[in-house]
Amino acid sequence: MEGINALRYRLLLLFQFLLICAVVYLKLRADSAYFLTPDSHYYLQAAQNLLNGKGYVITFEGKETVCAIWPMGYSGLIAGMAWLTTVSVETASKIVNLLALAGCFWLILRRFQDKAWFVALGLSTSSLVQLYTNTWSETVFLFFVLGFVFPPFSKWIGVASDKGQGAVRRRDEALWAIGAFLTRYAAVFLLIPLLIQRRFRAAAYYLVFISGYLFYNFYQTHTFTGGHGFWSDEPVGVRVWRGLRGLGEEFVFFAVRDWDLKSGTLSDSTKWFIYGVAITQFVIAGLIIWRLYKEKDLDTSAQRTVGLTKGPFFFTAVAYLLFTIVIYVTDASIESLYFRRLAPSSFLFTLGILGWVAEQKQLFERTQWLFVAFFVLSLIHSLPK
Repeated sequence: MEGINALRYRLLLLFQFLLICAVVYLKLRADSAYFLTPDSHYYLQAAQNLLNGKGYVITFEGKETVCAIWPMGYSGLIAGMAWLTTVSVETASKIVNLLALAGCFWLILRRFQDKAWFVALGLSTSSLVQLYTNTWSETVFLFFVLGFVFPPFSKWIGVASDKGQGAVRRRDEALWAIGAFLTRYAAVFLLIPLLIQRRFRAAAYYLVFISGYLFYNFYQTHTFTGGHGFWSDEPVGVRVWRGLRGLGEEFVFFAVRDWDLKSGTLSDSTKWFIYGVAITQFVIAGLIIWRLYKEKDLDTSAQRTVGLTKGPFFFTAVAYLLFTIVIYVTDASIESLYFRRLAPSSFLFTLGILGWVAEQKQLFERTQWLFVAFFVLSLIHSLPK
């Protein structure tokens, strides 16, 4: 019976993954050019140059240069996928994103087992589906950050001794962090949880890698990250207000956002349908919050194991959020705090809440279908209108 149940939950996870893939496909069919931004074209140009044997270079401001603006991980994965499959680099970028998404599903399965389908609902928010569809590095970044947050592989492969577990843990933490850094420089923030949790050796390995990569950039381009890091000359009050507004929009609309509202061609009936879906989501969210408030019989042992505010999801999410806010306030090259930049913290907060609820037996039984309805409606926002 356990084997049948395990198969059922794995099939449910597979269905969730394929459903998101289908929505991504429909969005690309509707308007593939919309999901190629200026950043995307540089990623693809760098990937094509890697394929052509020219190295990790782009043509920037009229001259060919080593691409220090973005780390090479994402373009390298695109180039590798294009080489393996012989598809275009643009198509390869979408495959890489969906494989990274599949990796997130796999990590959640390994951690939550029979409740993995419930936690994985958090992967279907409309904001995240927008990330998967774009040729952006964020999906791969989310995969590596999620791997960093979860227990090390030593717990999965049965390392016998405490000494052996410690060595494997340090290796795993450093490798996940390095993978994240090779995807986005913002992964520097992972030094915060490493240092606070006294993972000094893993932090040292990671810091050595970061330093080596940045000094290589400087050797090639005379900049560490291609021109980031200039102090903002914008009035502090204006910048802070815009940042607060971005944080507020992300908090309220992370899973209630319908990007098709930006289109000026929608009919009134379609707009009212979108508003109706959003209002229904807010009602469901209110019911969930009410149930959380009223619930008095939480499983205390599960609370100790996975505290709502003490788990690694929340700790890492807060570290990323604070790091991002500091960078935004001090660096003029960070134009605003918007969903793409805030998505990693929203992603971790969402999975943290779902993971916590999954550990509370009675609460899970009483709210699971409310959560299912909320995230199904969020996925509806992602469908092209």
